[in-house]
Amino acid sequence: MIAKIKITQRMLTKSIIDANKSVVEFVKEYLPVDYDHLEWNRLNGRKPRAAYCSMFTDGSPSEVRFYIRPRGDKLLSIKGISKKAKAGDTVTLSHYTGSTEEGRNCYISIDVIEGEAA
Repeated sequence: MIAKIKITQRMLTKSIIDANKSVVEFVKEYLPVDYDHLEWNRLNGRKPRAAYCSMFTDGSPSEVRFYIRPRGDKLLSIKGISKKAKAGDTVTLSHYTGSTEEGRNCYISIDVIEGEAA
């Protein structure tokens, strides 16, 4: 299973990406915490989010954060995406079981496909 996201300029500018159906299914299938298990911690105001070590297919490290807004919108952000992609590109997230050179376990491989339709 691969999640596909068609990148828009707004996503690059704001660093906010709406989680489409493929992203929600990918998270539920492969990650330890999915959107249904993110909860607001009302005592300290912490936002519901989960961050995962990730890697671009060129080997560059990244981090993908999944979070929800108070009204329930499911969102994500990808560290470094504005340096790797441009509007009109497609980003794919696929399951990765490996580690970085520093030994951190990674769960997600990020690929940028130029000008592809999602």
